[in-house]
Amino acid sequence: MARSDACGKRKDVAETDEYQLLNDQLQARALDLEIQCREMRETVAELEESRDYYAELYYFALEGFVTFDGKGCISEINLAGASLLGLERSRLLGMPMAGFVDKDSCKPFFDHLRSCRLTGKKMITELTLTPKNAAVIRAQIISMPMPGADGYGSQYRSIIADITARRRMEEELSRMERLKLIGEMAAGIAHEIRNPMTTVRGFLQSFMPRKEFTPLQVQLNLMISELDRANSIITEYLSLAGNKAINQSLNSLNNIVENLLPLMQADALLHKKGIVTQLAADSPALFLDNQEIRQLILNLVRNGLEAMSPGGQLTIGTIAERKQVVLFVQDQGTGIPPEVRQKLGTPFLTTKETGTGLGVAICYSIAHRHQAQIDIETGDSGTTFLIKFPRQ
Repeated sequence: MARSDACGKRKDVAETDEYQLLNDQLQARALDLEIQCREMRETVAELEESRDYYAELYYFALEGFVTFDGKGCISEINLAGASLLGLERSRLLGMPMAGFVDKDSCKPFFDHLRSCRLTGKKMITELTLTPKNAAVIRAQIISMPMPGADGYGSQYRSIIADITARRRMEEELSRMERLKLIGEMAAGIAHEIRNPMTTVRGFLQSFMPRKEFTPLQVQLNLMISELDRANSIITEYLSLAGNKAINQSLNSLNNIVENLLPLMQADALLHKKGIVTQLAADSPALFLDNQEIRQLILNLVRNGLEAMSPGGQLTIGTIAERKQVVLFVQDQGTGIPPEVRQKLGTPFLTTKETGTGLGVAICYSIAHRHQAQIDIETGDSGTTFLIKFPRQ
């Protein structure tokens, strides 16, 4: 009986030790699980923080980020992209991008996505976009194909950047380089051409008083006038030279316009048209070359008068702004056709039968030498040239 009790006690002790060991192991495992859960919660929190961080980077980035589906519809877009297209993000989701692409750029856009899918590589294309209730812009789109539910290439992650200003600057630089080249060529040959022209003109003038040339007076006058015309064209070419010296001094645009007004009004009345002025009373003096600004104004006024029918009225004025002074010339013509507007300022571009195509090009050169910018607003009701001079 005593032996049986001793055996039972040993068994109870063993069970107790085993229970304690299991309990210790369970507590250790529970502690491990708690540590793992805490680490997982911390990891999830870090992932959520990273997700929110990158979501903010995505949605508030300065560039337009867009995700397209396989059909070219917008499945995701950030704030900059929505602003670029002119609609709220919520309204853009699911809309076809083709609705914001100029008709001439639709094929390049779909070719862009197709090439992206077929090559699996980054593609870069320039497009003309037509945002809602905003001006047409030139944009660069960079896309990469993404794997999606329908397989690789069923989605495209894209960046869209407005490069309108950059392209305009590049075109302006290219135009100024062409003008500079033409001006330098003209400067190089002007002396050689003018010398023989002066000699010929002198002989023609000496022939005019002679009796034997009396029957040829009309022809002699015509030859002299044509030589003078050729000389004036050479002078216009020289005005294109980018390195042409200018004589700047403090001048008021208002004063220059007022001094030219009688001449411009006489020319307008001769063609049954009118000229009015709208000069800002607070227009400050600027460092200007008086002769060059006179030439710029006369060129623009002459073009404006020629663009109008009899009875039309041309307005020339100034606007004083905080950082610049604007000289504007506004006509009531039929506007400038788009194909001409894109090339305006290019030498030899003219729609006139007897024009040289240098008038507007010279205006651009003069503006460039004065660090001024020329903007053009044109439509069916007329055209306005705005020359924006920086305030000193």
